[in-house]
Amino acid sequence: MRAIKISYLMVLMLALNLSASAQNASEKIQELYSKYSNIPKYKVSVVYEAANDNMGFKNVQEGVLVVDGEKYILKYGPNETWLDDGKTEYVGTKEEDHSQILYFCSGENTEAIIDFGTIMTFYAQGHSGTVEGSVLKLKPTAEMPYVQLDIEFDGNEIKSINAVDDFGTAHKYTFSGFSTNTAGTSFTINPAEYYEKIDERSGCQ
Repeated sequence: MRAIKISYLMVLMLALNLSASAQNASEKIQELYSKYSNIPKYKVSVVYEAANDNMGFKNVQEGVLVVDGEKYILKYGPNETWLDDGKTEYVGTKEEDHSQILYFCSGENTEAIIDFGTIMTFYAQGHSGTVEGSVLKLKPTAEMPYVQLDIEFDGNEIKSINAVDDFGTAHKYTFSGFSTNTAGTSFTINPAEYYEKIDERSGCQ
């Protein structure tokens, strides 16, 4: 009987700990969201790392993301540009022997695992999880391009976001140099610079 009581207490304590962790996660989500949702424009350096140990690949890119309201532009060096000008999203890539530009309705870019225009706030809805140290461990409660989301934070500052997809590929974005100074940013791309044009737009409003 005593063993049963001890076991029951352990289960109860575990349940209480999980409940407290979930509550802490909800509070941390709200804290981070409240901060970044009140910043309408910003500029931040991004290190993007895509890795899948089972498939044996790893790719690292460094870029700069600028967000201004409904617009964003993310440039990885001179050869890769992700852009939303408020009406259309574009993905432009250049290689030695080929270049292409893709067009999407705004908010419907299927090439991006995370919407770059809302990268600091998108987690506020449709997720649940726990806090483990300085990491929010979240899972989507609706269909998303990823099955797991880890948000590393320091106080009320987001340090990195790691989204894991169905194939086990981890898409990690590490941030630094956050600034609200976006002066001089041009939210434009020149389609004439790309040989192949792929238009995925359908019924854009």
